[in-house]
Amino acid sequence: MRKNPRLIGDEHVRSVHQALLLYQGKQSIDHFPETVSQTVYFITTLYPNIISVTSKFETIHPDQAKDLTLYLNDNSHVSVNLFFIKKGGRIQPKNPGAKSFLSKYFLSERLQGMFNSAFEESYLIFLKELVKFKEGIHYLSDKKILKKLVHTYFPKFTESINHFRNNFLYSLRETCFHLLKDSFNEKSEGFFYAYNEFFMTRDVNIITSYGKHIDDVSVEEFNPGTPRFGDIQIYKVGKNTVGIKFGKVALTLRFKFESSPASSIKLAASYDDFKEETEIELINSRTIHKMNELIEEHQYIQTSNSSNAIGKCHEALAYYYFLKEFPEISQVEPDECIQLMDTYYLYVKPESLEKLYEATSTVVPVIKEKLYEKYNSFKIDSVELVPDSYINDRLSTGDLQLILKVNDEYVVENISLKALAKKSGKITTKNPGIGTILGPTYFNIGNLDSIVNEVKTKFQIGELGRKESLEVLANEIGIQLLQANQEQLKQGIENLLGKAMMAVTFYEESVSYCKEHSKIDSFINVYVKQPSAIQNTLAWNQDNETISLRVKFSRGQEHGWSTIKLTSEYQLQ
Repeated sequence: MRKNPRLIGDEHVRSVHQALLLYQGKQSIDHFPETVSQTVYFITTLYPNIISVTSKFETIHPDQAKDLTLYLNDNSHVSVNLFFIKKGGRIQPKNPGAKSFLSKYFLSERLQGMFNSAFEESYLIFLKELVKFKEGIHYLSDKKILKKLVHTYFPKFTESINHFRNNFLYSLRETCFHLLKDSFNEKSEGFFYAYNEFFMTRDVNIITSYGKHIDDVSVEEFNPGTPRFGDIQIYKVGKNTVGIKFGKVALTLRFKFESSPASSIKLAASYDDFKEETEIELINSRTIHKMNELIEEHQYIQTSNSSNAIGKCHEALAYYYFLKEFPEISQVEPDECIQLMDTYYLYVKPESLEKLYEATSTVVPVIKEKLYEKYNSFKIDSVELVPDSYINDRLSTGDLQLILKVNDEYVVENISLKALAKKSGKITTKNPGIGTILGPTYFNIGNLDSIVNEVKTKFQIGELGRKESLEVLANEIGIQLLQANQEQLKQGIENLLGKAMMAVTFYEESVSYCKEHSKIDSFINVYVKQPSAIQNTLAWNQDNETISLRVKFSRGQEHGWSTIKLTSEYQLQ
């Protein structure tokens, strides 16, 4: 049975302490393992003037004390941390608390409060989704009750619920990164305090590494030095980890569950090797090569609806072309474009895939042009595909995320990617629920609860069919939009278009365009029940730009009454 790494480390501390005491007393330490004697020789070479030594096990709270304290003949003392690792391994810093790390290590109660608030909101969603997965639609919102149910239903994580965990941990990582980004951009001194705490710069850190053979031992001091603020970088790794690079060393903070779905959420700290630019370019080159091979092996499987598959392949190809255009950018999740492509490209006809491949090569240049127009000068640090189910800001949903460095500050640029056959097609921007469309998230002119309940009742007793129900609801939306003022209409349209930059590829015409929706400064016309009885259209810019809102059931006819949603479709004439 393997020993706990912590117990192994504690044994090493006890042995080194005992050997040091003997060595100070001029007694032999030959009977100790090579790892212990070599550590003692290293310490006494660094500090030949030791007069006494104590260990953490002589204190009331060993977990809170330094491994060793050396008392020197000049009346000073030195705190020592001992690390005992297998060669090729990494030393493990202490794990910070998820709900205290920003205040304790980055000295910001404000950021910690913001993180904890977002944590609680995301955690409640996680619990609700798990209970919904088991019970179906429910209206529970008490965290204690939900957690108790989750504990009963899900004693461990399984393949069927892993995506709920992944979404939750991803949301924590995104919140953490955005808060650290803002702190970095403000040049917060908290980064230096965190550096000193995590890298134990106030102590002496001694690493003893052992190999397969008894005499294969090396001892060294871990001393990363003192960075300048310009040496600090923040970055992402995978889907649940944020990294902070300080000069030549880096620290990662990974969000994880302690065990089961009802267990506590931990933050695991680790030291990281930050990749050099040549390594990054090699990784990207391999990804490009794998993508090329995948496309060459394409086998088509017929499907009734290939539009979603085309959209997903377009996202994967846009990512691929970013690696070709900017070979030095980091992939947050290496090869994720290949995984996405491999999942969906089977359902795209060979001729369509070929056109999409060629046409998508035009999307990066137009995005790059828009970025230069917006920032004048920038450097792309990393590229990432945003998970489908992740929505942190309903108004800033994107498919691909770039982290830019602009004037020594970090900027996150979300890009919404669309693929249409021809320019005459409409672009779906959002799919809001009917309960939110007139509320503060979009138009802020009221709500439809009473009319929805009335229509639902008439539907269930047979007074209204599916088509008639949708027409009544669409008409009510149209009437309320007609009564809205221009500012409310502008707010609603801008929120439906979203904050994310939009890049569209017309793959039949092999052309792309990129647009960042600006504030609307022209009159908005409302066309009720146009172009059909279940749609309303808003037009501006002399009717050259339109958004149509189409009412629909979220599920098919066989399910009877289901949640009412809207599809928001944008068109530029």
